[in-house]
Amino acid sequence: MQIAIIAPSPVPFCIGGAENLWWGLLKSINQDTPHQADLIKLPSPEMNFWELIDSYRSFSNLDLTHFDLVISGKYPGWMVQHPNHICYMLHRLRGLYDTYHFTRYSESYSSKNREITTLQQFLRSNQGNRNALKEFFERLERLRFSSNCPGDAFQFPGPLIRELVHFLDGIGLATDAIKKYAAISRNVVKRETYFPLGSAVEVIYPPSNIQSFRKGSSDYLFTVGRLDSAKRISLLIQAMKYVKTNIQLKIAGTGPDADYLKKLAGEDERIVFLGFVNDQEITNIYADSLAVPYVPYDEDYGLVTIEAMMSGKPVLTTTDAGGPNEFVINGETGYSVLPDPQALAERIDYLCEHRDEAQQMGLTGRKLVAEINWQNTVAQLLGETKSFISTSLSNPVVKKRKKITVALTFPVFPPRGGGQSRVFHLYGHLASQFDVELVTFTNADQDVFRGEIAPNLYETRIPKSQKHQEQEWLIEQKVGVPVTDVIMPQLYHLTPAYMEALKASVESSDFVVACHPYLLPAIQALTNKPIWYEAQDVEVELKKGILPNNTMGHELLEITRKVENECCFLSQLIMVCSIDDGKALHQMYGVDLSKIIEVPNGVDLEKVNYVEMEKRYLNKQKLGLAGSFTAIFLGSWHSPNLEAVRHIFKMAQELPNVNFLVIGSVGLAFRDEQRPANVGFMGAVDEETKDTAFELVDVALNPVTFGSGTNLKMLEYFASGIPVISTPIGARGLGIEDGKHCVVVELEKFSEAIAHIKCEDLATKQMRVESARRYVEEKFDWQAIANNFIHEITGKSFNFKD
Repeated sequence: MQIAIIAPSPVPFCIGGAENLWWGLLKSINQDTPHQADLIKLPSPEMNFWELIDSYRSFSNLDLTHFDLVISGKYPGWMVQHPNHICYMLHRLRGLYDTYHFTRYSESYSSKNREITTLQQFLRSNQGNRNALKEFFERLERLRFSSNCPGDAFQFPGPLIRELVHFLDGIGLATDAIKKYAAISRNVVKRETYFPLGSAVEVIYPPSNIQSFRKGSSDYLFTVGRLDSAKRISLLIQAMKYVKTNIQLKIAGTGPDADYLKKLAGEDERIVFLGFVNDQEITNIYADSLAVPYVPYDEDYGLVTIEAMMSGKPVLTTTDAGGPNEFVINGETGYSVLPDPQALAERIDYLCEHRDEAQQMGLTGRKLVAEINWQNTVAQLLGETKSFISTSLSNPVVKKRKKITVALTFPVFPPRGGGQSRVFHLYGHLASQFDVELVTFTNADQDVFRGEIAPNLYETRIPKSQKHQEQEWLIEQKVGVPVTDVIMPQLYHLTPAYMEALKASVESSDFVVACHPYLLPAIQALTNKPIWYEAQDVEVELKKGILPNNTMGHELLEITRKVENECCFLSQLIMVCSIDDGKALHQMYGVDLSKIIEVPNGVDLEKVNYVEMEKRYLNKQKLGLAGSFTAIFLGSWHSPNLEAVRHIFKMAQELPNVNFLVIGSVGLAFRDEQRPANVGFMGAVDEETKDTAFELVDVALNPVTFGSGTNLKMLEYFASGIPVISTPIGARGLGIEDGKHCVVVELEKFSEAIAHIKCEDLATKQMRVESARRYVEEKFDWQAIANNFIHEITGKSFNFKD
């Protein structure tokens, strides 16, 4: 088909939501369908009575019979006459319809002037009659130059122009003039007098024209829009006066109220006006926001809502905001509150204090709007069920995404330890190509959880049964160390709810991953589908350093050896953190090297705040810490980390002028132990707290002396710009160079190395941390790791390709 998109061109010209809609429709029809489209715009001034009338006349005279279909969406464009006309309505002239009551003018014009009363009678007699248009405009033309008209007849806005526009729209949008009615939102549909009585109207949500969205950190509040009264930015500024949290509100946009709003913000340094922001910049600003407050009055649709949710951000709006409330579900995708500054402030503080909840709401919102794209919008509008997304338009293909189920002995979200972080980021990035469901265990006193923890990454978390938990505790008391994973092959069946959840997941999956080998028996009991083994460590070697050297310890080690051997033998492919681990599995179990793929530990660089050395010192000065020197260690409750903390105690005694800070669940093991006064424990913390600590410390330590795999903490240190001291074991498998990326020394030299770095010049430190950061960017970015893995499995016989 040859399609004409009909639209008014604003005078003076400006770009708004309507312009983005026309351009998006035009591009998608021409690129994603077999049809051809053109955008036809006429200058449409509407600053006064006669400009508006002339604009309506121009469109009513437009001949577009050489097109097969016309699409209009806004006055006065729908005045065009065509036998195949779709109205995809944005809105009518709101100032003469649903917001006219704010003018307090009468709805109809009263006059004794004969020309006007005759015209009004003509309107009443010709409702919906297109054949009356010629005479209508002739009568108006005579009225324009009449010397007898009252002075208020041509008032704009006013009651007479309201009557005339309603008459014209009644003709342009008559049921015999329009083949199909559609609207950009339910809010538009429900407005009285917008559509002919009894007409069927399809709601078709349009997407943003921004090419891509991403989800970043959660640093500030962000809103965008034209700075005028309808967008009610002033309401947000007033709300900030009641917000207790020290969080920025960034405001993008320009408009007539800019000076007034800046004056209203006063000296509040938290409120930042960004002015005009282009699409590339706005994508990044959305990505790093905590939430998007968006509080217009009775908005038609509110594209900001869609853009915020596509960026994985919750939206805070008001009950009278109109269109945004079609997507904002209280407590699920954001909050909708009364248009009151204090009510808004209370929800802002809540989101700031519950960032995990805010993240979950953002993910739910992203899922809600995921299908709002131009291909679907155009297909709905044209009434075509096929989605033309393949390169062959005559033979469109929609591919079904494959699904991975991952079985784990521990919960994943929110990620706190190294293993959790690896799972969250690796599978979170693989979810760009796969649907991924993590089926995880948690302790008996926790709740069941089912939800999307990242785009297309889901976690189903099942608490152990009481019997399962009690059996585990009995064994743990005999062994003296945590045995959740090691004992899982014997106890998993005591939690039937987990087996039910795993079964439900694998039934719709193409591949099942044993993350660590311990749930292999559970997987085997449920499915014959291809198994992938994610070997985060060489488990037998790791457990040798953890389990006691007694009968019980030997039995558990043998269980580990057996299940690891079976997992290596049965798996279609094996993911290892380093080639050294792959060689070790080959030597121990005779693993076929061709099915081993290196999937190293990585770091999500979008979420790591790199702080240069000079800024690090400035941060310390602001907090009065300029004279202090702090060394940090990050670790979960894991035997190599426990031993590392004991070594840190010794260093602390040797270096009383150095503060040692330990972050992570490893600290819980030392709650009842005496420790040097210059050693502090923060326990398991959220990402924001960890980032704050990382911005202030002077050196990061990795004094581990045994274990397998690679240490994720090293990459986090490097990405953050912290100088690092590590043992050779701590640096294993990463390919880093002593002196170039960090300092690598044996354990007994750590105190000496710390003292040396303390006195080292700033330039030398900066050179080393820059080199380390570049190395991580090149080798260990999670996105690159996931892409390499997908490339590997696509090139091998893993049933990945269709």
